[in-house]
Formats: sequence, C-alpha cells, structure tokens
Amino acid sequence: MLTLSLALVVLTITVILAARGWSFYWMSIQDRPEHPDFRTLRPSGMLGAGYGWIAALLIILNLSYLVRRRLGGTRFGSMAVWLDVHVFTGLMIASLVSFHSAFQLRTPIATTSTLSLAMVVITGVFGRLLHFLAPANTQQRLTAAIDAFEVEFPGMREDLVAAMAKRPGPRVAANANLLTAIASIPGWRSAAKSRRIALSMMMPHKMTPALKRAEKDLYRTSAADARAQGVSALLRTWRGLHRFFALLMIIAVLLHALVAWHYGYRWIFA
Repeated sequence: MLTLSLALVVLTITVILAARGWSFYWMSIQDRPEHPDFRTLRPSGMLGAGYGWIAALLIILNLSYLVRRRLGGTRFGSMAVWLDVHVFTGLMIASLVSFHSAFQLRTPIATTSTLSLAMVVITGVFGRLLHFLAPANTQQRLTAAIDAFEVEFPGMREDLVAAMAKRPGPRVAANANLLTAIASIPGWRSAAKSRRIALSMMMPHKMTPALKRAEKDLYRTSAADARAQGVSALLRTWRGLHRFFALLMIIAVLLHALVAWHYGYRWIFA
C-alpha cells in the first residue's frame, strides 16, 4: 500500500510540474527565450533552479537509507519502508532533475549528472524488482505456507516437501560475479515453473476458499524459494553496479552545484 501511495505521489507531482510548464518545454530551444516563462523555468530560473536544489536535498534523504542499513534492528523503522522511501526519493529526484534541466543537456557536467542519475534509477528499480522476487526469509515463509496448507488439507506435508526437493533451484556461490548470477536466471525460472506444475498436480479437485488461498501462497513461496540463491547473488552484484553509478552521480552533482553556485549565486553575499 505504501509503495502504491508513493508511486502516485511521484506521478501526481510530475504531472503538475509538466502541466505548469508544458508550453515552454514543448518549444524548441531556439524559441524558448520568447516564452513569457523563460526566465522562470530555464535551468537557472527561479523555478528551474529550485527544482534542482530540491533534488539535491532529496539526494541526502535518499542516501540516508544506507545509514539505516548499517544501523540494523527495527528501532528506526522496518527496512521495507526505508527501501520504499529510497525508491520514491530516487524517482522524485529523476523527475525534478528533468524539469530542472528543462529537458536539455548543454554542459558535460550536466550530461554526466543526468546520465549517471538515469543509470542509478534504472539499476535501483531493477534492484527493487529483485527484492520482490526473493523476499527475506524465504525458507521460513515457505515453511509457514506448507503449515497453512497442512491445516486445510492434512496429510500432504511430506509429499509437498518431497516434490519441491526434487526440483531445487540452482546453487549459486555467495561470491558469484554478475555474469554467473545472470547465467543462473534460466535455471531458477525453470525450477520455479517446474515446482508450480508439480504442486498443481497434487491439489485436490474440490477446493474451499481457505484452501485456495493456501494454494496460492504455496505457489508463490515455493517459486521464491527456488530462485532465492540466484536472485540473492544477482542482487549482491547488481547492488555494486548501482553504488558505482550512485557515486558517479554524487560527484557530478556536487561539481554541478558548485559551478552553479559560483557563477549564479555568489551575488547574494556581494
């Protein structure tokens, strides 16, 4: 629910910003100086620059997720919520930077900042998908799903466990590189599909609503368990790629902000 709410917030703000300057952003770069909002919406304008500085502040909030990961525990909230906020601020930053640049890249620093940010967003969204495919504690979740099914249809536990044991997911080393992790994808996809087929053949013909819910949960958790090692290895290596682009983005953004301050805002203290 929180993920959907944050996504709607990003979409709503993006639509509002687009509607505010649609006629300006739609114009060619050569014709923009004639637009009445040129001085306001250009990258160095009041709103244009404001979008950029807000995005820079959001980067600090975005990076607080790394601090939260180091702290551990639950005293500062669940990691799932922090991850959702991390993704939300990342998407919000991408949106604000797009409007800050007025959808034009005119300097090498601005180009580097934007491209690195784009890669951070892409790798971050993909990483969030991997978190969804292999949630934490998959083995415990699978055991709970089997227990729930056993309550609704006693006597099936051993058969269910045996069917899944015959169709294990690929074993991927903890220190596997990115190519090895990617190469394991067909294996865990095949194992997840094979498990679902095998389990479906064991289901009774007449199903109560409670048993159908237990069946659905069993399918989902058995698939997550089959791909757990492969997805975890892929997530570890992918996270390194995400951090590299994040570091590149931070350096580029700092340079961009310093240049903008030097040439555009020193007059405040003159």
